[in-house]
Amino acid sequence: MLVVQLSPGETITAESGAMTYMNPNIDVKTRKREKSLLGTIGLKLTGRQSFFVNDYSATSGQGEAAFVSAPVGDIEVLEVTPNQGYIIQKAAYIASHKT
Repeated sequence: MLVVQLSPGETITAESGAMTYMNPNIDVKTRKREKSLLGTIGLKLTGRQSFFVNDYSATSGQGEAAFVSAPVGDIEVLEVTPNQGYIIQKAAYIASHKT
């Protein structure tokens, strides 16, 4: 399980259906995965990712939320840089922070 501590105003984006619990001071907004409809549909068809993602934001004080992946397994933090990315297995994405 990935447990995330959010500072006030901080946001994490997670796969639809990955959240297991959250504090009451967390605000949830659902949106399309990509800005364009065609990009979202393309990801859905090629990567079997969900059409939507959820943004979890701490609104007043520290917030905590927990997430799990569909296939049970280990959870690793992958640091993505401009010079190094990753190719991951289908349905391996759980959550990300914009930085």
